[in-house]
Amino acid sequence: PPPRPATTGAIQHQRPLPEAVPSRKHERVLTFDTDDLPLRELVTDALECNADDDLGKLHLCDPADFCEPGKIRASQAGTRTPLRRVELLRRALSTKWKMSPQKRVWERDYLPRIVRDVVGPEVMRGERELIYQRSPMLRFHVAWPLESEEDLAAYDGKIPPVGGKNPGTLAGLHTDAEYGHPSGEVNFFLPVTSSTYGTNSLYVEGDALRGDFEPFDLKYGEMTMWNGNSCRHCSPRNISNQTRVSFDFRVIPGSAWEEPPKKKGSFQLGSYYMSEKLLL
Repeated sequence: PPPRPATTGAIQHQRPLPEAVPSRKHERVLTFDTDDLPLRELVTDALECNADDDLGKLHLCDPADFCEPGKIRASQAGTRTPLRRVELLRRALSTKWKMSPQKRVWERDYLPRIVRDVVGPEVMRGERELIYQRSPMLRFHVAWPLESEEDLAAYDGKIPPVGGKNPGTLAGLHTDAEYGHPSGEVNFFLPVTSSTYGTNSLYVEGDALRGDFEPFDLKYGEMTMWNGNSCRHCSPRNISNQTRVSFDFRVIPGSAWEEPPKKKGSFQLGSYYMSEKLLL
């Protein structure tokens, strides 16, 4: 289950934030070399998929394909509801990734390089140090197309859904500030599937409480910078025929870093965050 939202809100800075921290959604698309940073191959290796297969078709797989024998009984396959199958597959894929050696390669090699060689020069020039999320999540937004009249009748197509969440939702409506994240964080959304669009993407409003939700539209080799601290966002049910696999991570310009009080222990440097020095 997701963590409970913090009741005290975000860690607020006592001094003005640098220009590198957007005050609104402020979407900006950055590109990276997929030969130098082969993130798709890293993920397919971790999941033990054929490198020629499209990760976008993962929803066609059985959850048991990614679990140790006995974790999901094959005899239950015919009795799972579609929603339960989506949840089991998402959990199995996430566990497979978390237990893989490729996750360590991402955290210790590729992620610091992206922060140092892409984020720093492109959007945080002049910073001597960048503080970045130590262990970002790889998210699997499993496709669950509408396939029956009953499904069509029950589907809430509003963005965001009524109540902020509907069955099949990957992430309900929220801001990162609700979970206590520092206001100096800058979000980055990096898909490793071929294309990210519509309901397989992440919906974000253009400014806090404006309500003009739009999905990111990206191709592999692109990532977008945005403000998840104050702009509400969600990933409602993915009714496309493409599963989305994506990294999301957070970076704080060194000039915006303030050591949080000890009671905010979840966001300490050396535990939640790591530091990357930049060459000026």
